[in-house]
Amino acid sequence: MIARFVACILWITMTGVALQPVNAAAHDRALQIAREVERLAGERSLWPGYDPLAIPLAIYDGERTFLFRHPSAPAGFTTVPDASPKALVHPGRHPAVVSNSSAEIGGTMTATLLADGEPASATELAAVALHEAFHVDQRRRHPGWIGNEGDLLLYPIEDARLLTLRRLESAALRRALATTDASAGCWIRRALAHRRDRFAAMDSAFSRYERLTELNEGLAMYVQLRAARDSVRIPGQEWRPAEIRRRTYATGPALGFLLDRFAAGWKESLEAHDDQFLDEILTASVRDTSAACALPAGEVAGIERRARADANAVVAERTARREAFDARGGWRVEVRAAETRPLWPQGFDPLNLERVAGGLLHTRMLQLQNDAGSVRMLDEAGVDLEALTEGAGPHPLFNGVRMLEIAGLRRPKVARDAGKVSLRAAGLIADFDAATVHEDAGAQRIEIQLTR
Repeated sequence: MIARFVACILWITMTGVALQPVNAAAHDRALQIAREVERLAGERSLWPGYDPLAIPLAIYDGERTFLFRHPSAPAGFTTVPDASPKALVHPGRHPAVVSNSSAEIGGTMTATLLADGEPASATELAAVALHEAFHVDQRRRHPGWIGNEGDLLLYPIEDARLLTLRRLESAALRRALATTDASAGCWIRRALAHRRDRFAAMDSAFSRYERLTELNEGLAMYVQLRAARDSVRIPGQEWRPAEIRRRTYATGPALGFLLDRFAAGWKESLEAHDDQFLDEILTASVRDTSAACALPAGEVAGIERRARADANAVVAERTARREAFDARGGWRVEVRAAETRPLWPQGFDPLNLERVAGGLLHTRMLQLQNDAGSVRMLDEAGVDLEALTEGAGPHPLFNGVRMLEIAGLRRPKVARDAGKVSLRAAGLIADFDAATVHEDAGAQRIEIQLTR
């Protein structure tokens, strides 16, 4: 059995710029989203026992961070006069607000929302906020609903047969969602049969990962879609082989919407007994019918053909992706751990992590540390960074990291003092107490060797 680990998402401190006091009219976007959260939460119950308005919300609008319904805001937040709903504001982006997620702010778990990116309606963003607030509720009431991201890093995505079964399952699930007649039950049973065959051919760690992530991210997406009165979509070409986690954002709510049709009271049952999985509840709820269903032979053949090609391409893509990383311009920083003291992961973003030849490529965020110090990388606005890690043991990350290389940097500022080394660059902070440093301006490279 593969070892179990739980990875956390790194929250990296970023400094905000001091601004003049704000009034409600000056930055209505955050307030509009907060009002929409209240409207959607009041329209109907989204999940048994889930009260979104009992959970604080932080919204970053591109210039300031707004805080709603927080019981004890930390220093730096001030009241927004005449705001509806009541709000506090902090200049710049608060250090805890780095993504659509949740974070501890002032000692209280708070849903966090970025409203500074691509244009989206207040309703869409409010539904995302309800998704993130549901995660806060999940962690409190159902802490076991979370998959081990360490298992995902070893997932057998290069297996063509497993990929074929996965895509046959998705094709049947898509039809079950679109069908309103008696054949819907047949399509559900067919999808679940493909799933059973696939799970039986894998290590149980991988099927457990999928099922737990459907409870975690899938149900949060179910809440988001219900709030926005939207539907779940399973693309015709399915997902790329490595997009296991992303797929659960669709399969989780898909199972939820089908359970709404075939298993009255399933949410209450799951609340009372949270060790159940969505596909297991659905299997027990869909009875045999006389309806018959089968995918067209041509569609099945096409799925098999594409699965073989995609699985074969995985190895080639890993090699090409590593070559592209090695060829990147800009400054590089390489950190090598002492032989018996690897760096240990403190945070990473599983949605922006991929296996490449010789290691793992982190394209969003990463934090590593050992008793000699720590290094943090964030692909923030204005920079385009990537980090390659090479594992110190059988697991590419959770047996420790022997080597880290960060590419795409502007020239870092290096400070040395009696064996201590500090590096600073946009998106990079590194501090080590016991290290030697070699800086090569011609090659635009800095090598750090940890001595303990």
